[in-house]
Amino acid sequence: MTADWAGPSRPAPMLLRELSRRWGSAVRAVLVDSAQDDVLDLLEVEVVPTWLRLHPVESVDATADDALMGVVEDLAGKTPTGDDIVLSGRWAVNHRRTGALPKHVIAEEFGPGEVSRSGSDGQAAPTSS
Repeated sequence: MTADWAGPSRPAPMLLRELSRRWGSAVRAVLVDSAQDDVLDLLEVEVVPTWLRLHPVESVDATADDALMGVVEDLAGKTPTGDDIVLSGRWAVNHRRTGALPKHVIAEEFGPGEVSRSGSDGQAAPTSS
């Protein structure tokens, strides 16, 4: 998650664009810069930038409030090239970092090598907010 008014967030879109080119189709990168408060609350975003790796949630018991915490449905944002995108379905956070971080940290923790080691199906979405 990013915010153009927050100084530490300003490099995030450029960094995400560069890493996305390196990662190719192995990782779907999404920039979320205008999320609604309810989405920020669900994803527990308190600081910008926040880097999130999400994984698809196959099924969630809709009656269990605890199960829905940290799960967001149909996450909307922009691709690194600026096109609108919606990640359909339910997504849950499986890794997070906050603050302005060096490129190598983001690449190591959110790149395709880390995604495959975590057992994700390649649909992970590093989301810089």
